[in-house]
Amino acid sequence: MPPLVSLDELKTYLKITGTSDDALLASCASNASIQAERDTSRVFAVTSNVTHYYSTDGAASVTIHDRPFSDATRVVTWNGVALVENTGYWMLQDRRNPEVSTTIQIRQYDRTGAWYKADPQWWDKNLDMLDRRGGMPNDLQISGTVGHPATPLDVKQAVTELAAAMFWKAKSGASGVVSTANGSPVDIAELEDRYQRFVNNWRIRTAVTAV
Repeated sequence: MPPLVSLDELKTYLKITGTSDDALLASCASNASIQAERDTSRVFAVTSNVTHYYSTDGAASVTIHDRPFSDATRVVTWNGVALVENTGYWMLQDRRNPEVSTTIQIRQYDRTGAWYKADPQWWDKNLDMLDRRGGMPNDLQISGTVGHPATPLDVKQAVTELAAAMFWKAKSGASGVVSTANGSPVDIAELEDRYQRFVNNWRIRTAVTAV
């Protein structure tokens, strides 16, 4: 995946103008981006033509990987039937970034438990004969673009600070206060604390069963 912070952006943050550490800096930018997605269970970097499978377990809505709220390339299939957006399924805006969805709703909320009626072919498929407590495994398939159309500023800042902390530790093994290229003091522990607050704010649980 493309790093969430570029080499040039990281060098600007660290006030580094030389090129001797470019390989290490690029590695830190990439590793910080990967760690941010892993720690939050989010997908920030944009990638097209990605397919994920989910088991709905008969639920009306399912937590999914980050996907653009609007995506003309998106194809959603439930129990082998292609659904029409805003008719057969609805993408719900994420509370942290309304430009993406991390929840898909595939039927109206109700108390009847008749989840299978969301499928127009439920009678032919005998879905009403399945266990009413859930649905078929990997019954929901979503294809299209995954990630955030634009990286939120607080995400970019958190990843930049994490990459900087990785760089300083790799260069000197430092864990306390270090000095930037222009002599300004930076507390690595404070950067890591801010990163943890970012993780706590953005973390979700993605109920994926196959990719």
